[in-house]
Amino acid sequence: MRLTSREKEIFEVLKKEPLISQEELARRFNITRSSIAVHISNLMKKGVILGKGYVFNEQVSVVVIGESYYYIKTSGPDNDCSINMGLGGFAVDIGRIFANFGLNVKLITIIGNDDEGTNILNVLQGKGIDTVNIFRHAKKRSCRKVFLKNDKRILEENFSLHDYGKAIDAREWVVFNCEWLAVETKFQELMFRKAMGKDEEKLPFLCTYRYLDSMEEIPDFLSRYDLLVLGAADGSILEHYLSQVLALSSDRVQSIVLSDGNTRLLYFQKGNAHEFPLLPNQCFNSQEGLPALLAGIVYGLSNGYSLRQAVRIAVGTAASND
Repeated sequence: MRLTSREKEIFEVLKKEPLISQEELARRFNITRSSIAVHISNLMKKGVILGKGYVFNEQVSVVVIGESYYYIKTSGPDNDCSINMGLGGFAVDIGRIFANFGLNVKLITIIGNDDEGTNILNVLQGKGIDTVNIFRHAKKRSCRKVFLKNDKRILEENFSLHDYGKAIDAREWVVFNCEWLAVETKFQELMFRKAMGKDEEKLPFLCTYRYLDSMEEIPDFLSRYDLLVLGAADGSILEHYLSQVLALSSDRVQSIVLSDGNTRLLYFQKGNAHEFPLLPNQCFNSQEGLPALLAGIVYGLSNGYSLRQAVRIAVGTAASND
């Protein structure tokens, strides 16, 4: 959850003067002692202060909403096919990256009440990822996906959007009481609707990504997100979206990044476009590398870096995960 301006002020004073009394804080900010007590209580509820002795939690809090699954991926000709198996999904992939960055990451995803689900929990916990909010479905197996590269098909045994809606509703306090909320593509509109009507100042920074492989319009609900990472299939599609992205960045979205992963990366703030040249060793897959790109930007921004510096971190992350 974002801190209010007053909470930020009090937090900064407490970090510098942890022995200061509530009476002195009240005098300094010219408010009542009871108001100070309420602000401190809210800081504790938000996890910024871990106890009455003003133990500070310096870890950035990130909640990830997305899928987790076992996959089979095929490539190559039928008579000499390569088959790879593993654990993936947005929640798993970006959760691992956030954990490697040292962020406090919680996952909201669904697994089955089976051995595969137990193994998913064990793998994530081994990475230091908070799995408390992962929902175990009593009647369905953990998700499985088969990626058939030659004919570009995906076969999947998956949970429904309704299943995820129920899991998110049951964990609403966690969802909306973090600093950053990372949302997978298929849940973007769902989370947009759940955030409607809530106090904007109390919402986390909403961030997501989207791959653009055709000349579709960018959905209106994406304008509700604070950070939007867009991948273009190629340079011509990137050019097609420039005017849309410029309009979007001058409207509501605070930061947008657009790249084909090969030749160009542009980032936008308040209607202004800036170019970040991609060197040969910085190229990445403009579709599969988007979660890593998003994670790197969140890490950079959450640590006070400028958007350009955050993009530099993110490009390195995406390239190394390619």
